[in-house]
Amino acid sequence: MNSNDLTLTLLIIMIVFFVIGIIVFIYVAFVMRRFGVAAKKVNYFFEDLTYKSEMLNSTAEAVNRISNYIDLFDAFAKRNVKSWAKVATQNKDIAYKIVDKLRDFANSSDSE
Repeated sequence: MNSNDLTLTLLIIMIVFFVIGIIVFIYVAFVMRRFGVAAKKVNYFFEDLTYKSEMLNSTAEAVNRISNYIDLFDAFAKRNVKSWAKVATQNKDIAYKIVDKLRDFANSSDSE
């Protein structure tokens, strides 16, 4: 083999590797773009879950308050002092609000 054949062979091999490198680069760019789109979709999914969980949190809070009022009403209806104490200790803020409202009602004058 002379040097011209060796040079030509190396040139052909380099051109083949260069073409393969371009194809691999285009493929990697395509895969990275698809990966970016998938990552955005996952991000939107988690944002949606976060938003819905915040909405559910307020709904659960409202249901909890309603159930506390029902428990308190049930304790008053049964005239069970033990139940009053249990509900009052579990729901101090609600008990304080009710006591304040009862105090305001007792201190108000009847204008009729």
